[in-house]
Parts: sequence; structure tokens; C-alpha cells
Amino acid sequence: MQKVASNHDNNEATKNDCANSAFRVKVSIRFIIIGMLSCLLLAFAVGRTARNILIVGPQQRVLELQATLEMEYHRYQQEREHESRDVMQLPNPVLKNKPIPKTIYTSMNFDTARSSSVNSRWVVTDDQDDDDMCESTLSQKECQVKSDEQQLVQNNSNDDANIPGGGNEDDEFFLPMGQHLLMDIRNVQSSFLASEERLAKAMLNVVGDCGLTLLSYHCHGLTPSGVSCVGVLLESHVSFHTWPSEGVITLDLFTCGSQSLLPIVESVERLFGMAATSDGPETVWAYKVRGFGDETNEELADLFTFPIGTMTEYKKELVSIEKTSENNQRIDVYDVLRPVYQNYAQYKRSLVDDDSYESRYKDIFQPDRILFVNGILQSRRSAEIPYHEALVHPAMFAHELPSRVLLLNCGGGAALREVLKHKSVTKVIMVEEEKEVVRISQEFFPEYHDCSNILGGSRYCLDDPKVELIYSDIYDWADAQYEQETEPGFDVIILDEIYYIDDPIEEEEDLEFFLFSLLSPGGVLTEQVGDSLPVNNVHSLRENGFQRVVNYEEGHLGFSYPWQFVMAFKNNELRIAWDYAASSWHDGHIGRRLLPTLAGDSSLFYFDGEVMQGYSYPSKRADIMR
Repeated sequence: MQKVASNHDNNEATKNDCANSAFRVKVSIRFIIIGMLSCLLLAFAVGRTARNILIVGPQQRVLELQATLEMEYHRYQQEREHESRDVMQLPNPVLKNKPIPKTIYTSMNFDTARSSSVNSRWVVTDDQDDDDMCESTLSQKECQVKSDEQQLVQNNSNDDANIPGGGNEDDEFFLPMGQHLLMDIRNVQSSFLASEERLAKAMLNVVGDCGLTLLSYHCHGLTPSGVSCVGVLLESHVSFHTWPSEGVITLDLFTCGSQSLLPIVESVERLFGMAATSDGPETVWAYKVRGFGDETNEELADLFTFPIGTMTEYKKELVSIEKTSENNQRIDVYDVLRPVYQNYAQYKRSLVDDDSYESRYKDIFQPDRILFVNGILQSRRSAEIPYHEALVHPAMFAHELPSRVLLLNCGGGAALREVLKHKSVTKVIMVEEEKEVVRISQEFFPEYHDCSNILGGSRYCLDDPKVELIYSDIYDWADAQYEQETEPGFDVIILDEIYYIDDPIEEEEDLEFFLFSLLSPGGVLTEQVGDSLPVNNVHSLRENGFQRVVNYEEGHLGFSYPWQFVMAFKNNELRIAWDYAASSWHDGHIGRRLLPTLAGDSSLFYFDGEVMQGYSYPSKRADIMR
């Protein structure tokens, strides 16, 4: 019984153990290790795949693109260096025998390194080694400039203790005004216009010719072509831009210095006008005075308006004398195409003998030649004949029979040519204040002095035995003649000088007083008075004894406005040639009084009976003279 009970107990225990074993899971250590390794491998695979897709792939494409860009940029730089012949070898602006001016340098630029070259140079002294300067890039320059500025500050602190105001003895006081030279040049070599080195050297030479101080310059080579440079001057700036494919460069130079920029026009044309063809470069330029300073009379005169101040297609300076030896006068002669009436293409065609209209009538398309004295337009070739005919012949024909004629400041020569056309003339005295006017006129306006086409005339008008040329101040000469009373009276006096009309000498006798005394009893004085009738001049003529004063005007003389002339008669007698005669009578009178040409024709071109009759009609301006 005990054994059976024992077995029964054992069976119950076994049942209990089986019941408990239904809620347990037995996992081996090997299974756990394998599971963990599988999870790690799966996570690594997922992460690796995600990294390749999201990070590595795009990064590789970016790197490939960057490498491609770098290779393209490197190739472009090599091509540019080859084309411009090592453009990095740019010259430094050098100051000789002068300290570097005190300046503060600041700059800001866009990152253009991938699309253009950037080259800069800073000023050095003549004893400074170029190797000490930065080589080429702007970043290197800024590093060098920083150290240079520190050295300048140290030097300036010492200079300020010795020099009042912190300046040096060569400093110049500059007014808030300046001179501006603008130039456009075409038909220039494309290789020259693409070379920063050659352009920079030309710029430095121009600045040197001006006597200016170049502090620094900066050049950008542009893509696909072209160069832009700016030079910073102590006085202001110089800059230019090029179009190599078009063969064009535009340049401007502005300076507040007192030295004129006009003399360097030829230098700029020579240094920048590297001709691309045998035709040579074509230049259009203008010179202007800007700012708020006190302009001189010359800068307000005709010369600085036209042609200097106008961008005309063609103008060429033939001579420029800043101060003559006699009277410190300025004399300029220019050849210039007249706007509206002429253009450069027609002028070039006239130079070619191809049976074109322009080549068959060359004189029409030749540049006009203009003479300026003290900036005032004195004569122009295109209108000198009508001007001198209007100046001379009304007075000569208004006199009954002029024999002795006095010319005052008519050194251009054309007034003498017109006077010598009159048969009755036996003596002509020319009083000229400036020898250079006569010399310049003989050299550049030879036709003014040519009397060979007048019957019995001389090849050179001044060689005529009837002519006497005297160099003297006309006021002093007239005063001396009045005191000496040695010369017999003159029938006609012609004054071609507006100075004595606009600015009469104060506290002395008027010039008109002496001229009145030099006239014969029936004498006539004539003078050009500009584009307006000066009332003071009319009153002065009457106050000094002239009994009758009349005026006339001519609108075809090449001036902006009709030009005014005044005739003053010593007595008040009526003149048939001025007061009564019809144009037909004048024509006959002119034919009898004048010497013909060698061909037997009239020696006049524009002046005739109708012109004379038109002059004699009183104008509205004449009302103020009554």
C-alpha cells in the first residue's frame, strides 16, 4: 500500500510539472547570438543603402561638377594668359622724386574670379623694389596695402609735425572744378584692346604726359572679351573700356589740376590708337570745363563751345599757342567738319579718286579751318569771303573815291585783299598788334593773302608797293599820329577788333576820338561789333564828333547769329551810294570801281548791288541809334 501510494504521489508530481512546463520557453545561447548578429547586419545594410542614396551619390555629383568647373576655369585662364601674353606682368605706377601722397584706401568688390581676371597695381616710388609689391590678385594686394598703410601712417605722423596742415610743400590748392577729356577711338587693333598689360602701359604713359599723380589702377578682363580699367589719380581719375571685336575703346580723363588736358589729345591718339588697318584710327573727342569754380574768359569763349566742347566726327588741332611773345594772346587753329553740313564718311570718299560725287567736288567736303584768338572765333575758311566783303566794301563804296585806307588789327590778310581790289586805292597802312596772327594766317590761311587773281595784283598782298605793315598797339599808334599830325587823313578806316568796343580803355581818350581826327573831311569809319549792336559804342562815336552813324547786318558769316557792322561818317552829307541808289546803279558803280580778275570777271563773290541796297535799309535795331 505504501508503494502504491508512493507511485501515486509520483504521478501527481509529474502531472504538476507538465502543467507548469506549458508556460515556459527555453532559448539557447546560440540562438540569441545569431539573432543579435542578424539584426546588426540588417541595420547596417539599411543604413549603408540610405547613406549611398541620400549622401554619397549627391556628394559625388557635386564634386564631379566642381571638378569640371575647375578644369574649365583653369583652361580659360591658360587661354587668357596665352592670348594676353602674360597679363600679370603689369607695370606699377611710379613716383619719381616725390613722396607717396597721404591717402586712405578702401575697397569692396564682387567675387568675379570665376568669370574674369582681376589685376591691380599700387603706386611705388622710383627707389622701391617691385618685388616688394603684391603680385596680382586683389586679396594679396589688400594684405600688402594694409602693411603699406601702417607704414604711411607712421611716416605721416612724423611729417605732420614738420609740415603745417599735414601737407607737403608741393601741394596745390584745387578749386571745386575740373577739366574733362572724353575720347572715343575706333579701328584699333583687337589684340591691343584685349591686352591688359599693353593698355596699362599706355595709361601710365598718358598720365605721365599730363604730369599727374597716379595712386593706383585696377583692370578687369571681361568674358568673353573686353577690358575695363580705372586709374585713381590724386587729382581725380582716368578710365577706359574696350571692345576688341569691334576695335573700339572709350576713354575719359578728369582732373582738377590747373594744367590743360588739350595738349595730350595727340598723345592719347598715338598711345591708344593702334591702327587695325591702313586707314588709321578714327577719333571723336570733346573737352569740357566742369564744376563750380571761376571760369576764365577763354573757357567761356567760342573755342570751348565749338569745336573743343562738341563730340564732332572730325577735328584736328593745327596749332595752339598758349601765350604769344608780344601780347600774351592765345592763338588756335582747328580743322573741323561742320555738323549737319558735313560728315566723316563723305570726307573720306572725297580723298579717293574714284569719280564719286565727293571726289569730283573735293572742296565742298574738306574740313572747315577756323582761327581763334583768345578763344574768340576770328575767321573761318568757309565764310571768310562773305565776312570780309561785308566788312570792307560797304564803306569803300559809300565813300566817293577812297584813296588812303587804314586797316586796324586786320592781320588775317583778307581785308587787305578786298581793299586792293579797288582801283582808286593808292596807300594802305596796316597796323597789327600781334605778329603771330600774321604769321599763322600766312601759314594756315594762304588764300587770305593771295592777290594773284586780281588784275595787276601781287602774288602776296603784303608785297604790293601800296601796302605798309606796322606792328604796334593800335591805341598807342593812333595816339602818336594824333600828337605828331604827320600823316594825311585817311578816307576809310576799317577796325576789325571788338575788344576796343566791348572793353574801352578807361580814364583816357576813346579810340574813336583819335580815329575821328585821322579821317579826311569826308572819311568813313567801319567796324564789326559782334552779334548785338552796342549802344555805348554808338553814343561814343557821336560824342567824339561823328555826325552820322548807321548799322547793317549780315547773317551768312558762319556765326550763330547775324553779325552787326557799324559805319560812322565824319560829316552829315548824304551819300548817293548809301541813301539813294538802286541795286542796278550799284552794280554799275561796282563794275567801274573794282579791278577785275585775270579772266575779266568780277573779283567779288557775294557782294553786289542788291546786297549793298539791302545793307542801306535801316533795320529795327537802327531805331535805338536815332
